[in-house]
Amino acid sequence: MKISFLTPAYNSGDWIVTMLNSIPKEYAYEIIVCDDDSTDATVAILRDYQRYFPVLKILENGTNIGASASYNRCIAEATGDYIAIIDSDDYYLPAIRDVLAQVDGTYDIYYYNMYAKAGYSFIKDESNSYSLPGQFKIIRRSFIGDAVFTERKDIAGDWDFNRMLMEKKPSCKYTGILAYWYNFPRENSESDLHQRGLK
Repeated sequence: MKISFLTPAYNSGDWIVTMLNSIPKEYAYEIIVCDDDSTDATVAILRDYQRYFPVLKILENGTNIGASASYNRCIAEATGDYIAIIDSDDYYLPAIRDVLAQVDGTYDIYYYNMYAKAGYSFIKDESNSYSLPGQFKIIRRSFIGDAVFTERKDIAGDWDFNRMLMEKKPSCKYTGILAYWYNFPRENSESDLHQRGLK
């Protein structure tokens, strides 16, 4: 299976290399990073990284359009069989390889669990399919259809994206594997950036 790893980024220079290094390159058909008009060294760091990992594709918005639009641009540019979204301030745990090894085309979504900086885990199962959107999943690209990250002031855009996916009744595999480190809570994390561009 060809897997596209997708990341929106804004002023992510301090941590984006940690995120990129956590992606198992043997599973990376492509890595797409959409820079949302960063004012730090994010783009320069990405270009340097690209010299060693040419599967990295850098998108530059030119103007700040917000996290949701950047997520959507990443998805639109992806060409793999499956997409895996990872926020630029998070990283995969080594066990992500055990998850990726299970992506065989049987299911629409493959779920894993997340460990938060706050010291607790988010466990994904059927009971919270709507209530925990997040980056728990590897999604069949052709299944996404018209599901998009929305721009709202009340909630982050991934809530609507997840809702739209769930309304399509996906076939799901819950691997039960703790495979993602979620940088929460942290001021100006990706989870807060949905406000950018809406002011």
